[in-house]
Amino acid sequence: MSLPKQKLSRYEIIGYVLITAGAIVLVWGTIKFNLVKELYLEPADREGVFGEYGEFIGGIVGSLWALAGVFLFFATLTYQKREFELQRFELHKTQKIFQQQNFSTLYISFIQKHNDIIDSLTAFDINESAWRGTNFFVFFQEKVLTSFVQKVRSMEAAEKNKEDLLHLFEDYFTYHFSFYLNSLNPYLKNLSVLFKLIQKYRIEAQDEGEFYSFITKANFTQSELFLIYHIAAYNLLKEFNAIDNAFDVFEDMVEEYKVEFIVDRELQAS
Repeated sequence: MSLPKQKLSRYEIIGYVLITAGAIVLVWGTIKFNLVKELYLEPADREGVFGEYGEFIGGIVGSLWALAGVFLFFATLTYQKREFELQRFELHKTQKIFQQQNFSTLYISFIQKHNDIIDSLTAFDINESAWRGTNFFVFFQEKVLTSFVQKVRSMEAAEKNKEDLLHLFEDYFTYHFSFYLNSLNPYLKNLSVLFKLIQKYRIEAQDEGEFYSFITKANFTQSELFLIYHIAAYNLLKEFNAIDNAFDVFEDMVEEYKVEFIVDRELQAS
């Protein structure tokens, strides 16, 4: 595919106009001074026309062409500046691609580590049945919900109000979270570092539309979101306080797993 032709700059146009004007004046001067006739005369009969012609050429044509040279020099500088800008743009694009490749390698390693940590999570119920991997989050969610619902349904109707039930749910969640904190620590720390890396990449690469956070969020189960949502809601880990504002982590979380919906459902049931 052929490259598109570049338009002449105004400096080039002026330069070429001056060169053309000088050429026209040169031809006109040759005719005006009748140089052809002078060439056939004897040297003794010549009246200094060549001298006058030389002064004419030097004074007018030479000035026009010298000025044309100045304009063409500026045109050259303009082209060089444009080339430098294109080179700088290409360099910036290359650096951005290189930066993205480096981050992709780092991101993949953290995602693999994240999945390995999830696979290592294990909890046992009262029947000594193991809940491993993503089932760990299901087990944790069921522990919190079961404890809360059993307590609420054992209360008298007069004792139930939204504010108290919200505090009660927080207490049960915090209790179970503290109980499994040692198991959850590697998962939560790795997830926190992963989001910090993505945030740093966003700033350095000036890429607000990056897809790494979308890939990370797509891997969350609803039970994982239940855990992370309430950790952030109750400020149990400062690293997760602003996670939703930065990444919209909970945009795909179903409402029925949020504390407000759970409390309202129990109030309606009573």
